[in-house]
Formats: sequence, C-alpha cells, structure tokens
Amino acid sequence: MLPVLLADDVKRQDAEASVRGISVEQLMENAGWAVARGARALLGGTYGNRVVVVCGKGNNAGDGLVAGRVLHAQGAHVTAVLTSDKHSELTALNVKRFPGRVVGMGEIAREIARADLVIDGLLGVGLSRAPEGAIADAIRACEGAPILAVDVPSGVDADTGQVPGKAMRADATVTFTGYKPGLLFAPGADLAGRIEIADIGIADPTSEIGVLEARDVAAWIPRRARASHKRKAGTVLVVAGSRAMPGAAALVTGACVQVGAGLTTLCAPEDVCRVVLSRVPEITTIPLSENSEGILDSKALDLISPRLNEFTAVVIGPGLGTHPATIEAVRAIVETREGTLVIDADGLNAIAGATEILQQRNQKGHISILTPHAGELSRLVGRPAPDLDADRLRAARDATTDLASIVVFKGPGTVIAGGETFINATGGPALAQGGTGDVLAGMVAGLLAQKGRAVGARDVAASVWLHGAAGDRVAARVAPHPADATALIAELAATMHEVAG
Repeated sequence: MLPVLLADDVKRQDAEASVRGISVEQLMENAGWAVARGARALLGGTYGNRVVVVCGKGNNAGDGLVAGRVLHAQGAHVTAVLTSDKHSELTALNVKRFPGRVVGMGEIAREIARADLVIDGLLGVGLSRAPEGAIADAIRACEGAPILAVDVPSGVDADTGQVPGKAMRADATVTFTGYKPGLLFAPGADLAGRIEIADIGIADPTSEIGVLEARDVAAWIPRRARASHKRKAGTVLVVAGSRAMPGAAALVTGACVQVGAGLTTLCAPEDVCRVVLSRVPEITTIPLSENSEGILDSKALDLISPRLNEFTAVVIGPGLGTHPATIEAVRAIVETREGTLVIDADGLNAIAGATEILQQRNQKGHISILTPHAGELSRLVGRPAPDLDADRLRAARDATTDLASIVVFKGPGTVIAGGETFINATGGPALAQGGTGDVLAGMVAGLLAQKGRAVGARDVAASVWLHGAAGDRVAARVAPHPADATALIAELAATMHEVAG
C-alpha cells in the first residue's frame, strides 16, 4: 500500500527525518536527483537539451535547483529563472551552487520559448491561496511548454486537488514519498500528467490515508476452499429494480455472479425477475406480486422480512425509484436487516432525512456500506454537492462519522472511509456512464459476502480497486468511448484472475 500524505504530513515527516539524522538538506539532494531522473526520462537523454528551472521562494525551488545541477553535470544546458530575490535558507544555498545561468523574470519568456523541458519549482505543496504576482506570471509564461512538476503542479492544492487560480499543466510529476491527495482528485489529477512516486529516504512514512496496489488486492481476493459449496461461498440478496428500471437489477446481480458470490438472489417485482433471469440465469429470485406501479412497496415486506437475515450480504437500492411506498419499504428493510448491508442509488435517496437508522444499525454492531456520488451524499448530509467535491477527502471522512457507516464517495479519486481511509487510483472517465455504479454495488456485496461477516473499509477499498481496474482494461480497448456497464461485468473475472496471479 502506498501512503497518501497531506501537506501537514510532509512537514511533520521532514522534521522527524531530521531527528533521525537525515537532514532536510539531504532530503533535498535526494529529491533533486529523483527529479533529474524524471527529467531524463521525459527528454530521452540529457546531453545538449535545454532545461529551465522556474523557482519560487521555498524548498520546492531548492529541489528543482538540485535537479538542474545534476542535469548540468550530465550535459544539459540549464537555466534558473528566479521569481523572487528572497528564498528559504536551503534554496538560497542551492542558488549559489547552481552551475548554469541564473536570470530574473524579465527573461522568462525567452528562456521558456527555447526550453526542451521546464522544471516547475514554484510552489509544490506550499499553496495557501491563488497564485499572484510573479508566481502567477511565471505560470502563465509556461503555458504550452513541456513541464515536469516537482511534488505537485504549482497552483494545485496538494490536499484537495482544487485550483483556486492559475496552475501548471504538467506532462509528468515527480512526487516524494507518497501520493498527495491533490494528485488523485480532479482537477489536480488532470494537471499532473504521469505521476512517479520517488523514495527520498524517509523510512516507513506514516499516514492515515492509503492507496491500494495490485499486490494488496491480490492477497485479499477471496479463494475457494476445497470443501466449499455455494452457500459457504457467500450468499447475496439483491433488492433492486422496478418496472421502469429493470436493467439496474440485472447489472447488480450480474456483477455479484461474476465476482464469485456463491448464491445471488434477486428480490423484485415479478416482471423485473423475468427480465433479469433472461440476462443472468445463474440467480434465484424472490418474485414480488405486481402492483400498478411495478415497484417495491410495503406489502413486499411480508415476503422479504422473514428471509432478510439468511444472507451473508444484502444490497439495496439500484433502480428502485423514489415512490413514497418504496421509500417506506426501503427504510423498513434497512432497519430490519442484521449484518452487512450495501446501500446504493435510490436506497440512499430513501434514507436521506432518516439517517438515524444508520446510527441505530451501528449501535447494534451491523455494518452499513454507502456508495454515494456527490449528489446523493449531499442529500444524506445536507451540504451542497460542490462543497463536498471541493474537499472530497474531508467530506468522506466526515460522512463516515455522521452516518456511522463505511462511505464510498464515488467520483474522480473515489474515497473509501470507515476507520481507515483509502483513495482509489484505478478507473477513470471510462466509468462515467450510467450503470457502472450498479456494477460497483453488486461487486462490493458479492465480494464481501465471500469474505464473511467481519468486513471493513480495506475490504471495500479492494472491491473498488477491482472495479476501477476492470474499467481500465475495457478502456484500453475502447477509449475514448466509455466502458459500458455490460462490458465492465464481462471483464471482472479476467481482471480478478490477472491480479490474483
């Protein structure tokens, strides 16, 4: 697992490294060498290439100046452009050590115009407000140039990915020790280019936030015991679909089956069950008597309630609609269900305004997993969706406390919070199509059912990682077209097989 470091984590770990005998100067040297390696990779070599290091006041500029010194020794023509005559102590030292030309802002346009590569050493994680003055001018001057960012593209908030003013658009970013959240959340993620994480000598960095890697997920993927059978391999009840939206139920159940749930049962109106069985013949059904609207209603509880706790996991919500009778039924099911419960889509809409039932479930030791996008989370917590998206990490972590649940805050840089916190680095715009969220809900329920009843945020994060990885596989074939939900389901088994090795 890779650590994700907030700006305050970076400062703390620099200080802790000094206590352990690794000076900030040595960390800067290590960082500069890492940036030089990244520059060499972008350039395809160093000899004869022109490199411009654009410098701010802080240690981020020092990292860039060290890189310039290394590249000069390897045959590059290097120039440093200073945006200020005031610098941190170490940056000032590296200005004196710099072997190439050192110029001011008056020459930046000429230098950028003939550069083969610009190293962005303006701000890094030090952004506190929209860039202004010489920093903003330098960012504008670099527009269109090939750029390697040091730690974080200047102008991007390292903790949120937000861009309050002008920002660098990098071809690549060399970031130190671990990801910064701003490299994983839009719009910062779109400005970072290819991301390389460089080890600069901070042993065992500590962070409360992580990004799972393939090897973490490989160790987690459920394996069948030789003596296993379908009920022992995890059972899932899917409460989903309506006459208007039968496809949602098909996608959820199809995902459950493809990720290996031992037995998947759909509870839905009779006509929905018929449609889904024609698509996913491996499931069983609890058909509900038809009503005039073709929806789940309170009368269905007589059929569902006696069986709710037979299943290892239950997923509720996709395609149910928002009829008042459906909302009443969903709330009753959420209150009655014991054990793991995944709530998605219209299930989330149904419990908005009645989230105390989630607190009650938590007090009884039952696990609730919520999978909202920004609009759904907005309705649950009573905050505007743009505010939630502006700081996705804080929004998810606050929500897991307020809602007493594991929260999967879907979107660019999906956050999984619940005791532990994870940011997912797989998937992308290929998943931005209707139905892919239904697939995720089915995957989470199907995989957690195989893990048993004691599950946590890490288990959910592994499911989200696999969902994104399957989307990446589809996108590799069909981009720039989206990964439609049916294609995504078809890719799940192969993705799990490849990751499991």
